[in-house]
Amino acid sequence: MRLYHTMIAAVAIGAMMIGFQSTSVAQQPLNPTSVCTPNGNRFDLEPLTNAAFYGQYNEAVAVIPNRGGHGSDVVVGGAMDERFMNPAIEYDGFYSPSYYVQRDNSNCAPDFEGGMPILGGFVPIGTPVPAADPAHDAFFIATINITDQDFGVGIVKSTVANLLNAANCPSGTQQNSATCWPIAGIANESTSNVQNPSIAVDQRTSGTGAGDVYVAATTYISGTVNTQITLSACANSNLLCSAPVVTSGTDNSPLYSSVQVRPDGGITIAYGNGNLFGPVQFKFVNCKPHGAPNPPTCGAPTLVIDELHPAVGVPGNITAFFEQSPYHVDRLEADGKTVTSFLIYDQCAVPQIGDYFCPKARVLLTYSTDGGKTWSPLQVVGAATGQQFLANIALDVSTGTVNIAYLSSQNDKLTFHTQIFLAQVPPGKTTAATPHQITQTPYDGPYGWGEGATDLSLAAAGSGKTGQSRVYIHFTGSTTKGIYNHQPFRIYHNVLTKYEY
Repeated sequence: MRLYHTMIAAVAIGAMMIGFQSTSVAQQPLNPTSVCTPNGNRFDLEPLTNAAFYGQYNEAVAVIPNRGGHGSDVVVGGAMDERFMNPAIEYDGFYSPSYYVQRDNSNCAPDFEGGMPILGGFVPIGTPVPAADPAHDAFFIATINITDQDFGVGIVKSTVANLLNAANCPSGTQQNSATCWPIAGIANESTSNVQNPSIAVDQRTSGTGAGDVYVAATTYISGTVNTQITLSACANSNLLCSAPVVTSGTDNSPLYSSVQVRPDGGITIAYGNGNLFGPVQFKFVNCKPHGAPNPPTCGAPTLVIDELHPAVGVPGNITAFFEQSPYHVDRLEADGKTVTSFLIYDQCAVPQIGDYFCPKARVLLTYSTDGGKTWSPLQVVGAATGQQFLANIALDVSTGTVNIAYLSSQNDKLTFHTQIFLAQVPPGKTTAATPHQITQTPYDGPYGWGEGATDLSLAAAGSGKTGQSRVYIHFTGSTTKGIYNHQPFRIYHNVLTKYEY
């Protein structure tokens, strides 16, 4: 679970800071066109000999199409890695925030990787979350950072040209990540704990706030167990960031925010407010840009739904633990004026048994065409059988296709082993079409709290023409075996796959 890991790492690394210097639905056929295998390729460069059983987890991904060598896509992934990926930081048994980049191949394989850099006195400890900025030909990565006194979200930037520069970003496992990510800043700075960042970039090239980078995060109120959702605006060129503003109003338990930028430059945030095991209120906020480093101004949160049974805990017989995360995207419609906001979350279709056990988990979708004032009836995404969970969402701006990826155990008679499915809301529509099955091999590895894949991430992009769009999905899986004492054994690691449409 994201919160759990970051809190542990904060305690451990906070103690080490003294030594630091500022130095049933029918399914469509398996993906027929991806050059990546349907089950994906390993998206890290960890040697297989003596590889860790749990090599990486908490994956995230971003993509800019056709900008790499030989016309390949540039793909940036983030994850927590069991290796000491930054030589300047010893995590003492905790996982290292790391990045992985495909720049010169079309095989869902990284050309280089590295550990997140130290930013002055701020040390990275949390899951890296990348964001693509095709309008300005750049990538950003956000991750939780700490000093011996403060918390914040560290942001680094690299242009695509720099990522393609083998002198600054050499192939293999990098030893000096600062040359590959030379621009940095700190957002959402606080003297109390900061968790679970979300990052988005304004794709406009003119107008107030054009190009600004926004980071939303959960910030704990000092001396209490209460939280707030805070938002910072950062200048694209130098990552000079505004002071954080509170976007969650008077809510006292908001968690797991998702931030997006509308085509008109408005900023939207979704989050859940409630105790860890439900019930929960899913909320939606609209904010207005003022040009970073000036902070945005935000309206009052509006209610999406009072959810009595969020899917938090263990889905059926699957050993997992996941959170009440709402994810959303904002799509501009063909009239050039209407913006449709799509929001998804995992629900327990029946009351949970105790705090943890959900007999039936499923993915729900709702949408709004009036800025979040009103929301459509909920619709179920995916199969009626098995468990569907860990859903995430990405918009292909080039076509207006909304992509929803999730894990499902519908093909296992015991509803235990899972595969990845992708449901798509076509351009101009608001209902998800029949899902595509992405992975074929049943997955029986770790999912949750303390031992594996708590996040499944996807990114979508294209040219606007049929057949030239793709969805990359980054997740924890097992596509190869490690070797220990000359014996092969299964390992769990970053996996990247691609679906083309």
